Amino acid sequence: MNEASCYKVHGRIYFRQKDVPSKNKIMKTLGVKKKTFAGKMISRVYDYYFQGAINFRREYRKYYRKEFCSVEKFIEEHFNIECDNAKKLAEGNYSMKECSRRSIERNIETLNYDECFKNAFSKAVGGLEDEDQDGVYYK
Repeated sequence: MNEASCYKVHGRIYFRQKDVPSKNKIMKTLGVKKKTFAGKMISRVYDYYFQGAINFRREYRKYYRKEFCSVEKFIEEHFNIECDNAKKLAEGNYSMKECSRRSIERNIETLNYDECFKNAFSKAVGGLEDEDQDGVYYK
């Protein structure tokens, strides 16, 4: 895979659900078992980044169709995302997960200091591209 499957900007991660492998596939790729310490850790990290994400199109169709004229306008106005980025997100059927300081499991971010773990998880997911400059998030 040449380009990253996930993009992280301002504490939010954007991804297409079809591009991100399942939790079981990532565990198999990394060679960990479910009930072990490593398996539970990978599971928590995966859930932190991908579980409960908001799919823009589904959210628009379900709740906001009457309020906004298009998915693009919904993304732009409801989530306060720039127009050109909103257009790309609407066309690509992206999902979004809030992974900022407001998140419940902020302690997961401390695992990012382990370079081997960070690289292994990023490679298993298909690549995470980080635009945040603080150096705390996955690359």
